[in-house]
Amino acid sequence: MAHRDLTMEAEALFQRFAERHGLQYTVRSDVPIEVFWEFPEQPKLSLPLSLGLQNGDELNFGVSDFWSYFFPFPTVAEHFESILDAWVEGNARVGITGRRSRILQVRKDNVWETVYGAGGCIWPFRRKPRAFVTN
Repeated sequence: MAHRDLTMEAEALFQRFAERHGLQYTVRSDVPIEVFWEFPEQPKLSLPLSLGLQNGDELNFGVSDFWSYFFPFPTVAEHFESILDAWVEGNARVGITGRRSRILQVRKDNVWETVYGAGGCIWPFRRKPRAFVTN
């Protein structure tokens, strides 16, 4: 079964995000994934941010030493875009829960909700972060 090429949809999502927040970015073609955009540190970003599309339908958000895989694209695109907005607005953070494990949290009604665990974080919803990476 042939998979639909989601490159244009990912680029449109990244473009909407950049325009909504007035962010500058560089599109890189020298990386081994379908789409890779880098957003340097700038007035609305305290750290560089990377966005990607890989393996056909995985949306990626990367900051500091955190990298995420949200998929399948059609199901997660709207949620992914809201996470990006939350990051720029200061309503998302990466919690450092172990040597390599990280969690991504989004603030909703003044409560931090864990929406993603990475780097061997087997029980991301149970581990309390010892430090945070924030915008």
